[in-house]
Amino acid sequence: MRAVSAVEDGQTLLLGIGLITVVLALVLTLASASAVYLDLKTLTALADSAAAAAADAVEEDSYFDGASTGTGPGVLSDASVQAAAVADLETQPVDLADLRIAAASSPDGATAVVTLTAHSQPPFLPWGVIPAAGFTITATGSARATTGM
Repeated sequence: MRAVSAVEDGQTLLLGIGLITVVLALVLTLASASAVYLDLKTLTALADSAAAAAADAVEEDSYFDGASTGTGPGVLSDASVQAAAVADLETQPVDLADLRIAAASSPDGATAVVTLTAHSQPPFLPWGVIPAAGFTITATGSARATTGM
């Protein structure tokens, strides 16, 4: 009986260390995935905010000259959407790496569409397995300028 128990000494310790390693790896992977998700949600909120600000950027010349779209007076231009998006992003407390405007335009003169990109690097992933450069995330926000007509 003593010979059998002597052979099995230390097996429980090895199993315990393996289980702790697997659980720790899962927790760190979940934390890293959550970090990327939160970066994406932040970027989406910034894109929506920039698009809403850009929808208010009707050019004065088109407004006072009587130009209109089907939704109200004034017309959005690509330049006014770009300028309003830049101005809105400058006022935001941003902590995303490499945040930039990929596109800012008005396809129909009444809708502002803003696409932002940023860099997300999760804190706990093994960079030998995952690319060390991290991930590029993209979010698009759109807002329509209306007057309730």
